[in-house]
Amino acid sequence: MVVRKAQAAQQASRSIFKPDATQLLWLVVSLVGTFPLVVLALLALILLLVIFAMAGGSQMASNSAEPDATGDQATHATALIELSGGDGRWEFDATSVPDQDLVAPIKDAAKKCKLLTPVILAAQIDYASGFDADKEGPQGRKGLSQLTDEVFDEFGEDDDDSGEASVLDAEDSIHAHARYFCDLADKTEQLLKDKKVVGDHLSLTLMAWDIGLETVEAHGGMPVLALGTYPFQVRAYFQKYTADEEDADSDDSQPTPADTATALPVQDDPDDDADGDGTELLSGSEFAAMFPNRNSFYSYAGLTDAMAKFPAFAGTGNEQTRKRELAAFLANINHESGGLVHVEEINQAAWGNYCDTGQPYGCPAGQTAYHGRGPIQLSWNTNYKAAGDALGLDLLNEPDLVKNDASVAWQTALWFWMTQSGAGTMTAHSAITGGGGFGETIRTINGALECGGRNTAQVQARVDAYKRFATTLGVDPGAESTLRC
Repeated sequence: MVVRKAQAAQQASRSIFKPDATQLLWLVVSLVGTFPLVVLALLALILLLVIFAMAGGSQMASNSAEPDATGDQATHATALIELSGGDGRWEFDATSVPDQDLVAPIKDAAKKCKLLTPVILAAQIDYASGFDADKEGPQGRKGLSQLTDEVFDEFGEDDDDSGEASVLDAEDSIHAHARYFCDLADKTEQLLKDKKVVGDHLSLTLMAWDIGLETVEAHGGMPVLALGTYPFQVRAYFQKYTADEEDADSDDSQPTPADTATALPVQDDPDDDADGDGTELLSGSEFAAMFPNRNSFYSYAGLTDAMAKFPAFAGTGNEQTRKRELAAFLANINHESGGLVHVEEINQAAWGNYCDTGQPYGCPAGQTAYHGRGPIQLSWNTNYKAAGDALGLDLLNEPDLVKNDASVAWQTALWFWMTQSGAGTMTAHSAITGGGGFGETIRTINGALECGGRNTAQVQARVDAYKRFATTLGVDPGAESTLRC
């Protein structure tokens, strides 16, 4: 009888605490609302299960094949990073910053190196202090970014010109944060080049921020699935500071760059010394303001990715020259693409006019395949062949890469700008950096139709755009006599 009562009690207990489907649903909702990292852990677990399933399937399919461990690890790491928040290279949602007076310093500080973005900077600050400039934490950490006195002494300056550099001064803290981050970024990049560590650049830099560069090097990097560590905790804040899709400069619906595009070798101008990085001159918000009606295909991420492969572009000469070149390039592609609206040539009736059948390679993609595409409206089979050869892409046989891959599209525009003389005697790059002025860039691109008094309205439209963009970038456009051809 006692045993039966005990069994009955156990059964009653089990029936009392046995959750039904509704209870389970509310439990999951509660966990999601209260503990965002739980969601990340569940996603990572699902990812692991998929990885193991794929690995098992691959082994069953081919027992004799040796698995590519390095490639698999990189693929899985990338997938996990995307699940946990990505790389922070999206358009900045400034409205999420509690103190709007800090938006400008964040944007300005984030230009100190290529790896850093306003999204990353704001996320780190939020995680560190919740934007409490007076916070004093453990181990002597202070201010918005919770920097130690030792770090601030090395990287802090009087950035707001208050007469005193202070770790508790919001603007001073933000700029010191950026300098320290970029210093770590340079050092982790070198460790990657020396093959002393493995991992993605951003994760390694964030890990170095948290536990020190020496520890990261001693560990050989960070584990692929280092869940709960600082890099993943910070990434959890990225979405908060990322603009909505319709306002973002980098649209995540963009086609993923082709494998051949990512393998593009760096293109440089042997006659020029790159004195700076052009990507630092143009922010995502400035790009969006310049092209308010642009097609989402023309993403800021695609542009900066292409610019990184042409370091001499907007990287030659002093800052004034560099900004003028950037403004000149953007003004010309603005004209060629209708304000970055058109990805392909509008007049389809003319599509068959760009096949030079006299070339030995002909037009293998078809008579109408070499019409204008991209920001500079690349056209003719000869140009597709030359651009493809220079960029390491088979554009002669796959011209649609220029309309399907934003990075490739921007690369073709920069290839023309940096290497082709067109109707001029010099490239657009050498014209603007050598003192020829904006007018000579027009001659290079469309001089046969617009220079020498021809199509003055089109020339004026280019000049107007150049002046407008130069103002945005904070540079004088140059003498009026140099603006037309």
